[in-house]
Amino acid sequence: MRLKYKNFEFPANPASIEFLSSSNCCSKPVFDENSAVENISVNPVKITGEGEFFADSAQEYCSYLQNLLKSKKSGWLFVPSAPPVKAYFTEFKFSKNTKRNSILYFFEFTEDCSGRKAERLFKYTYAEKNENAFEIANRCDVSVNEIMRLNDFKSPFDIPQGSRVAIR
Repeated sequence: MRLKYKNFEFPANPASIEFLSSSNCCSKPVFDENSAVENISVNPVKITGEGEFFADSAQEYCSYLQNLLKSKKSGWLFVPSAPPVKAYFTEFKFSKNTKRNSILYFFEFTEDCSGRKAERLFKYTYAEKNENAFEIANRCDVSVNEIMRLNDFKSPFDIPQGSRVAIR
């Protein structure tokens, strides 16, 4: 299988393809304890690669990819030995190698997460200074009722700083 994006199939697979998966973590100091770390979100996957186009059609391939880059819609990216990814074409650069009659290229695709359901990986958080259940609920995208049900707080306004607050 060759690399394919929308209706463009690469004439040969790139010399290298790299996947970058990452997430955003938040670290907060906890009163009288070590810091607490929460995984708060997953970033879109970035797929990068580089390769070489040869012969007279090399410039034509680059022109076609430059036009694809201008598209504002995502499309399906088919990568050898990997599941298909709906992605945006986010970067393309190339340089001519006159000695080899070729064009060296680099590309980047960024996963389209609009159809991916947001995932909350953490089950608790820590109360910040002067924070109440309403503010925690807003920050963590849960209901105040859920916070009160999962914890033994006397009041939604009486949560001591640094308290571990279950949210799932």
